[in-house]
Amino acid sequence: MTTLLRLPSGAMIDGWHVLRELGDGGSAVVYLVQKDEQLRALKVARHRDASGDAMQTHVRAMRELTVLLLLMEQGHPNIIQPLGYGYAEAGNMYIALEYVDGWTLGEWQEKKHPTLQEILRVFAKLASALKYMHSKGILHRDLKLSNVLIRKSDGEPVIIDFSCATHTQAADLTESGLPPGTDRFRAPEQFKFLREHRDEHRARYAFQVADELFAVGAMLYELLTDPRPTEARPRETLNSPFGPPSPARGLNARVPEALGDLVDDLLSRDPAKRPVDTDALHRELVELAAHPGAEYRVPAHPPSEQRRPEPVGEPVERNPGRWGRLRAFRQRAVAGARRSGKVLAAGTVTAVMLGALVTLWMRSGVPTLSSAAPPAPPQTAAPDMSPAPEPMPGRETAYVPQEEEGSPVKTQPPEDPKQARRQKTSPGSDLRKALTVGCAIAAGCTGAQVRPDPFTCPEGAVATRKQLGWRESEQFFLMMDDRYGEDDDVWHRVGDTVVGVVPKGVTGRQREVAPPGTRFFGGKVYVVPEKTLTGKPGSIIVKYDRVKLPQQEELPACFIVEMSSEELKDGAARTGNSTAGRPVDYWP
Repeated sequence: MTTLLRLPSGAMIDGWHVLRELGDGGSAVVYLVQKDEQLRALKVARHRDASGDAMQTHVRAMRELTVLLLLMEQGHPNIIQPLGYGYAEAGNMYIALEYVDGWTLGEWQEKKHPTLQEILRVFAKLASALKYMHSKGILHRDLKLSNVLIRKSDGEPVIIDFSCATHTQAADLTESGLPPGTDRFRAPEQFKFLREHRDEHRARYAFQVADELFAVGAMLYELLTDPRPTEARPRETLNSPFGPPSPARGLNARVPEALGDLVDDLLSRDPAKRPVDTDALHRELVELAAHPGAEYRVPAHPPSEQRRPEPVGEPVERNPGRWGRLRAFRQRAVAGARRSGKVLAAGTVTAVMLGALVTLWMRSGVPTLSSAAPPAPPQTAAPDMSPAPEPMPGRETAYVPQEEEGSPVKTQPPEDPKQARRQKTSPGSDLRKALTVGCAIAAGCTGAQVRPDPFTCPEGAVATRKQLGWRESEQFFLMMDDRYGEDDDVWHRVGDTVVGVVPKGVTGRQREVAPPGTRFFGGKVYVVPEKTLTGKPGSIIVKYDRVKLPQQEELPACFIVEMSSEELKDGAARTGNSTAGRPVDYWP
């Protein structure tokens, strides 16, 4: 198999001078390149054609090029433009794309502190681009904060990375039941489909416009509820089949009611409660963006909250407001006790925390988890964050595509989206959730969601399992973290990344299919602070996404370790380093 090596600055690709690497994905690497004083983003497939690549990166590059060429027919100012393609000297295909000097959506929010009105204008343009895309029978299937760039020069959003996109004539490129994509932004009905068809290996989920709408809602939710969305830390699950995430207004009092209602609908467990299509969503976003209310002209978050804090070694609290203050109180109390050399009894600490919790509850008449709304700004309209763009020749800044009859993209049956608004949860239900959070804080839990979201495996992982002769859920012995020995105890924190290794001495079948020296890469640690059936205080889950057998190439994998912890402390878990893991096709 010919694998693309990472290229340093100064290298050449088919006459293009490499300036620097822009991005590194599972199927391609993107470089900023220059030729004849022209800057381009060159997306190079990891493998060449007919190289035995299980991830089919060449075929995916061809698929992406086809999709982009289909979208070029009329073009849209908020979709990345292809400017050519070719082959690197090693035979790897590349696509030359317009270079967008900009921030991802998350970076844009942290650096520019946009108002709610500015966020809505951006999402209205994204909905317009999706409307055009869907009219062509094309689905992006991987919408997320990092796949939308905000151009620095004019503030225009641009949808990028069509490597997971599909069109009506495209063949399946995946062996799993779900199409490629990012698990956090998948609609909950995808995981429901997996559970219901887990024994039907040929079953394939039909991705629909409703899935795309959920992803738009998830992006909007992230911007509205998280002042630092690019920060790596555990977050609340958005697509749990058991219920929606906390309402955006409950986490950020600056979110107006009408906007909160729309986000709730987009994230509904019932696809019928989402807008019927991207045209309907576009209309709602345009209406909200034009709202004259002063509450839409304030930043979504106080700029001071978006500055990166100095690392203190503790997990960052997900929710701002009174519960954040309560967490800070607990941390100060514990730190003070440590400095004075005194040890508080667990029962006393719990009583103090619950007492503070009840006091906060009784003192406040606001049934949310956030602080009070900021004062309304002056009635004069705030200036737009970015200058209005000059129209580019041949490209309009506002685009209204014509409906194409017979478009095969699936939509939900028409209905008035205003009729489907979900009933708001009662103040009592919000307070019951708050009490649960408070009890978890008192018990010393992290306060953030730490169990992994339901996930699908990396592309090619199922093929790897079959290629290596592994049986699904077959147990293999390993050391979870190759920095420690077999008999060591290890403290794990949420978000740690570890490399697992098979030690010497394994026998039997494992020695044949996962021998000593086999390494598991990309291991992400999750700490679950829930008492186990055997009475242990909690457990950890490690999800590895790559494997390398001795003298073989690295391959995509889906390998899970679940292990009880002996001790929990400050959000970390202590376990032994020797355990067993298993390959899976999906989890849970």
